[in-house]
Amino acid sequence: MNEPITITGNASCPACEISGHDGDSCRAYRLSDGRVSCPNCLSVTAPFDAKAMPVYRMPYAVRTFVATMLREPKDHTPSLKLTMASFGPDGSSSQAAYACAQGNEGFILNQGALIFSADRHALSRLEVKFQADELQDVPEDFAAIKSTELNQDSQQFLANLRLHSCPPALEAAIGKLISIGFIVRIMDLSVASMRRIQLHCGGNIAGTKIPKGIMVEATYLV
Repeated sequence: MNEPITITGNASCPACEISGHDGDSCRAYRLSDGRVSCPNCLSVTAPFDAKAMPVYRMPYAVRTFVATMLREPKDHTPSLKLTMASFGPDGSSSQAAYACAQGNEGFILNQGALIFSADRHALSRLEVKFQADELQDVPEDFAAIKSTELNQDSQQFLANLRLHSCPPALEAAIGKLISIGFIVRIMDLSVASMRRIQLHCGGNIAGTKIPKGIMVEATYLV
């Protein structure tokens, strides 16, 4: 039987902080399981690791996306944890050429990456990538999107993941992605040990079938 979750002190809500709130709007309560319960956004959030601090420098749309993924409505719901974030500044053509020569084009060309862990052993996770100048067709504020009930096809998709041993926290995260407008591009459940689902939001590069915006790859070990 799980121990009851209690309030152990005060804290700042990490989801509210990264999405632009401050002061009293970030004031929240630390829970006995290490998460934070916020009376402002009415959710429970897992604090993120020190390696994830670059998330504060990311575009607003990405920050609200992160906040939406971190927030859960109830104490007993499994939470994602943001474990890593990287984001490079804009680069000139000379900087880009130098970066390519050094193998670091992903950093200097204003690309961003995030990793969410869906369990304490990091056996299931979401890896997120984006290009800052390709976010035009991504919602400006993911937190403002009202999640709707998933249609029958989406519910069947999640049920199929469950049949293929997808961890509950990762399944819930994928369901949330679909509810805020992400579409499934690839689902590979054939590999015995590693299973992979790719989703994206933001349309395609003009005149091509190449996706742009925010790309998410969910993987889990079985």
